[in-house]
Amino acid sequence: MKRHLFTLLAAGAAAGALALPAAADPGHAKNATHIQAICGTQTINVVVNGNGTFTPAHVVGSTKMFIPTALNLTFTFTPTNGTPETDTQNVHKASPTHRGTTTCTIPMQTLFSGPDGTATIQGSVTGFFTPVKHG
Repeated sequence: MKRHLFTLLAAGAAAGALALPAAADPGHAKNATHIQAICGTQTINVVVNGNGTFTPAHVVGSTKMFIPTALNLTFTFTPTNGTPETDTQNVHKASPTHRGTTTCTIPMQTLFSGPDGTATIQGSVTGFFTPVKHG
């Protein structure tokens, strides 16, 4: 049961974030996951609200979205007084490469911690930001 729950949470977090209308507050949605990423020289905070592998991420404090096209993430769940369990996702979209693609590093950070244990995420996500600037 815990392994199944961890896998569902990991899938949602791996997406990098969820697409919600700009008027909504995705950071307060049920099961919202906050993740910090370093994209080039900029540190960003995103919110993930879903469990799709390539679910877009809402960039906190803006109307931008990060659309993931490749994931290289490691999730670790450590049960209280137990042995860590690791799940690695290394997947790429089959679609053509998008112009303006960037790779963001996700430093190790805690997704959740509670009486049952602690889950962390780390790795990298490649994708692009919307809206895309043309010109």
